[in-house]
Amino acid sequence: MGAALHLAHVTELPARARKRKGGGGGGDGYDQFVTRVYQDKRMTPQSRELILLLAWLTDRDPNRFDEHGHPRKWRPRASEILGEYGRPGGRRESRLADLLYADRPRYDFPPLSYDQPCAAPMIRRDGLCGQPANEHDYEVDHETGWKTPVYFCRRHEPWGRQLHQRRVQDPGPEPIPNAGGLILSYFENADPAAWARLYKEAAVWKRDRSWEPPKAYSLCADDWPVPGQDPVPPRARLRLVLGGTDLDVSE
Repeated sequence: MGAALHLAHVTELPARARKRKGGGGGGDGYDQFVTRVYQDKRMTPQSRELILLLAWLTDRDPNRFDEHGHPRKWRPRASEILGEYGRPGGRRESRLADLLYADRPRYDFPPLSYDQPCAAPMIRRDGLCGQPANEHDYEVDHETGWKTPVYFCRRHEPWGRQLHQRRVQDPGPEPIPNAGGLILSYFENADPAAWARLYKEAAVWKRDRSWEPPKAYSLCADDWPVPGQDPVPPRARLRLVLGGTDLDVSE
């Protein structure tokens, strides 16, 4: 891949005894898998693209076996299909890195709005201030660790500073991830440590050296509790086997 993200020896396709040409039939679960991906409301365009590509490489790619009938590693084939981009003479960007980075498990802060009213409580009357806000801080849910923006106006900046001080003194638990983690929700036998390194390398390639895997939660979105929702029931997954741990980025 030249200067792009190098993921050789990262992942191998499952060693199944199949013919080297042609694909499986509709009874092998592939069609149901694809349908489930499209029906998953958590799915983003990037995660959908990568998951469907991995599924195709696993069960449908006519070249998924070498001349000896052994499964090929998916990384070179995925890189070939997805390609690279960038200005001539500049750094080549990796579409594979883009898609992996977009699926990294993480907590995304709620979006901010710049036309919110001040939420400071009034002293001489009931209710909140309601004047146009110019600053914000956060309140933390001590069950989920999720943050909710709280807005305040210039008059109530002292109240906002108190809110900030309380949050610093009691930051709450590690937030439950609410974005990414969909790849491992669709493929079984995935080594979490190897995938954490793979996500990390994609993050570094995307100039994000601050990303780290969740400490209190898995990399699989199916495992993350969502307030007010039932746990995701167990379901069939395709088998994607990681082969080797020598993950590196080649410049």
